[in-house]
Amino acid sequence: MGFGQFVSGEKNEALSYQYTLEAAKEAGDKKAVEELEKVGPPVKGMYKGGFDGMMVQRNLMMKYGGYSKAEEKRSYMESFVKPMLLSGEYSLPDLLGIVFGYKKVLKAMWPELGAEDLSRYTSFDVPILVFDGKLDMNTPAQLVEEWFEKIEAPEKELIWFENSGHNPMGDEPEKFKRLLREKLSKYPA
Repeated sequence: MGFGQFVSGEKNEALSYQYTLEAAKEAGDKKAVEELEKVGPPVKGMYKGGFDGMMVQRNLMMKYGGYSKAEEKRSYMESFVKPMLLSGEYSLPDLLGIVFGYKKVLKAMWPELGAEDLSRYTSFDVPILVFDGKLDMNTPAQLVEEWFEKIEAPEKELIWFENSGHNPMGDEPEKFKRLLREKLSKYPA
């Protein structure tokens, strides 16, 4: 089961960068365009400046609604942590670990993950269930759909959240919880 599904670092970052650059140009945001051009388009999933370059792109992508329409104009951290904080599923130590650890973890894993292409994996012996936001430009929905169509599995289902970006759990929480319970109840522990 996945959501905000990563597929391919190289394709993911190329689409996400292009979306952000076009949105900034359309908005006449010269400062954002300059920042993006300074970072430059990603090469094999990696930005100039590494993690810091990626965060320049991510924060601007969020500004233009590519992470979540409900969270436009907020920082990556606010949009990432807020849904977890409100979910009631995480303890204070969990949240502190996420807040203080996410940057270290992403910095350490991104060079390997950014070079990965999961679309080469299409055959599974287990059911595959993906919840994905149609508006996601963090891990573009277009890539998820293309990959999902190629998957062979005993059961598979791609459930779209039409009013969500990368985080359907935060954008459409009631629908997310209802469908998660409904879909996972088919698979007893």
